[in-house]
Amino acid sequence: MRNKAIMSVLLVCATVFTFAQSLSLSHEGTVLEPNEELTITGPANSTEMIIELDVTNNGSTALDVLVKKVENYLIAGSENTFCWAGLCFAPFVYVSPYSVNIGPGITHTDDFSGHYNPWSNPGESSISYVFFDANNINDSIMVTVFFATETIGYGENLAANFSISDPYPNPANNFVKFNYDFSALGNTSIKIYSLVGSLVREINLTNNSGTLQVNTGNLEEGFYFYKLANGSSELKTGKFVVQH
Repeated sequence: MRNKAIMSVLLVCATVFTFAQSLSLSHEGTVLEPNEELTITGPANSTEMIIELDVTNNGSTALDVLVKKVENYLIAGSENTFCWAGLCFAPFVYVSPYSVNIGPGITHTDDFSGHYNPWSNPGESSISYVFFDANNINDSIMVTVFFATETIGYGENLAANFSISDPYPNPANNFVKFNYDFSALGNTSIKIYSLVGSLVREINLTNNSGTLQVNTGNLEEGFYFYKLANGSSELKTGKFVVQH
């Protein structure tokens, strides 16, 4: 049972990709691996749960860095926002409208913070934050944060029987595979989005169970997000990398 009184930050297993070329992230003095995952825990009646990150430009030229928020899975009734470039944005803002210019070898502190309010709704929400060069979206770094609040069990997901497999967790070259087994299908589809939110592929599922192989050979290299949707409801979101 996790401590309900004290909020703590735990490092959990990381899936490492090699796409990030210039940027790196640090949390509480520790440099994070690309695509690392962090978990923040606390009681469901927490007023606010906050993640703060430092951003370093390890390259040889200055970068105009933007931030994209990806809501992988949210507990119903919760709310989240983020701050960047000296401003905090409304919950419906997913890409920062302003960039921060970070010079070569410079670390910016106190520029980024992610904010999560569970509003007394227990469970675990997952949010990814992608930092990328405004002039080269593939020069990017990602961290996924799990905001976990106790009272009932963790990680309850409406799409527990849906997962991405081969060649996950390695970067995809020609294809990715999705495994699923649903008791009822309905109007269910898999949608794939680029880093900047453009829909690049949508596949309607026609069977209750099976393995769906999606060709990625004609996709540009970079981060992609997939969403399992049933009608207008998003049941599960995840990520993968294409690297030829």
